[in-house]
Amino acid sequence: MSEDTVPQNTEERIKEAARKVFMEKGFDGTTTRDIAEAAGINVALTNYYFRSKEKLFRMIFEDAHREFFHESHELLQRPISLREKIPQLIASDFRLFAKNPNLSLFLITERHRHPELLATAKEAPPAVLFFLNQVQEAVTQGEIRPVAPAHVLQLIMANVQFVFLSKPIMFQCTNISPTAYAEFVSQHQQLVTQMIMIYLFDF
Repeated sequence: MSEDTVPQNTEERIKEAARKVFMEKGFDGTTTRDIAEAAGINVALTNYYFRSKEKLFRMIFEDAHREFFHESHELLQRPISLREKIPQLIASDFRLFAKNPNLSLFLITERHRHPELLATAKEAPPAVLFFLNQVQEAVTQGEIRPVAPAHVLQLIMANVQFVFLSKPIMFQCTNISPTAYAEFVSQHQQLVTQMIMIYLFDF
């Protein structure tokens, strides 16, 4: 395809292609040619818009944070009780990773491998700090079990994300069908919610 015939949304096409390829192969496994081929354009045009693979990767990674965690951050700082908030957070995260099953592995792996390429804020987002302070206040008031607020956040993150990270193992070890797996995930969401709520509030 020549530059004269490239549609006006070329930049968005490149970004969408880059998101798909980076999610599948990571930064190290992706070449500019991979992205150009996925976008249906030539390498020169890809470089014209984004100059380097590193710049495009940073953009995709930061966009993923803003786009995919928007709902979670809104929930974290919503002025509602923890009894309401925690089940909503768990449900939101399950929806997020069900729609984007490669997201968790992508974010975790790339942060470990290439921290120097990632320009996202190093400090905790205000929404996370709001939630941690809310948990600490609930502990102080005796509303929930005495527990470090960061443990509550980790309990939610780990119990939600691992069911998606372990999906290939589940399919290999159990021969589960896609339909049965979707039902398993739904049941696991209920189990995780009950487990965390009972741990925090029934003491």
